[in-house]
Amino acid sequence: MPLFLSTLLNFIFATLIPLLGLVLTGALLVYAVYVRWIDIQQKWLLTPRALQVLIAVAVACNAWLGLRMYMSHSAQQARVDGASVRASRERFVLPQDFQYGELLIPAGSLINRRDPFDKGEPGRPLALHGLEAVRFAQPVELAGVVASALQVLPARLELAQDQRLGPVYRYDNATQSWVPNKVISGLACKKGQIAVFQVPPIAYDVQAEVGKPAPDGPDARFAPSQWLLRACENGPAITVEPAFAPTGG
Repeated sequence: MPLFLSTLLNFIFATLIPLLGLVLTGALLVYAVYVRWIDIQQKWLLTPRALQVLIAVAVACNAWLGLRMYMSHSAQQARVDGASVRASRERFVLPQDFQYGELLIPAGSLINRRDPFDKGEPGRPLALHGLEAVRFAQPVELAGVVASALQVLPARLELAQDQRLGPVYRYDNATQSWVPNKVISGLACKKGQIAVFQVPPIAYDVQAEVGKPAPDGPDARFAPSQWLLRACENGPAITVEPAFAPTGG
């Protein structure tokens, strides 16, 4: 019953009242032409009281229609503005050094992130939860690698210089786990190559975080010291989208 009532009220306010306003306005215009220019015997005329009531109803209905159009436009503009604000927090240049879990990201780094909890509200504090990729302003050491860029999922690091990396891990089918590779102790990797890692899961209380953003800042579940090196590969370079640039004027 509440659903039926809600549907009925929505039909009345969204459709019936605006339609009634338009129909009454048209009918009153036709009536005005009829009164002014049609000259016939025994002309039928509305009483002044009835005319006043119809005009008042038409004005009220059209005022409601105008208000709905204004509210719809305002809501649409708010969505556009919110999308712009949200995009500016998804692709941006980091204005200051930021501690994200174990990683200190230097100011000037290009950040790509996705935050499903961000509705485009203005004034939200700087946050990196939902981090996807970073191109560092200067080489950064993490997971035993001097890197120029980071991709979070899957975990990949773009090497900022030639370097020897190890230990190397492989997947062992017998134990169904990642174990040190006894055949290959280390890798001679070149600048621009991609170091690929296996990331062990970090246990946390899933139920406690339902409907909430993941921890951020120093509390973020980001621990490159636990990553396991799998290989060094030749490109492609890690893709980091440029900072959002608002359009229009």
